[in-house]
Amino acid sequence: MMNAGNFSMPQQMQGAQQVQPVICPPQYRYFDQFTPRQVPVVHPIVNVNRQHIVDVPEHFYTETTENVMGAPMMPGVGMGPRGCGGCGGFGRRGRSPWM
Repeated sequence: MMNAGNFSMPQQMQGAQQVQPVICPPQYRYFDQFTPRQVPVVHPIVNVNRQHIVDVPEHFYTETTENVMGAPMMPGVGMGPRGCGGCGGFGRRGRSPWM
């Protein structure tokens, strides 16, 4: 930095009329340097155990037995290997192919 007392005139101006120079305020140039510094940052974590109740159906069955009277049946008529009354698709022969 220069101030008015230490200022010397350039060679071209020395032969001319002597005029006091105008001294401007100083301009500052900054050369910034950055040094890293570690700063601890704490991230708290909370573990939460949650239990959820889910309704699941469990099926129970009750069983009853009823005794009822059926229609009267005639001998030789009805279901069976010899009779054909309602033989379940065995046809007129009255016998199952497996018998």
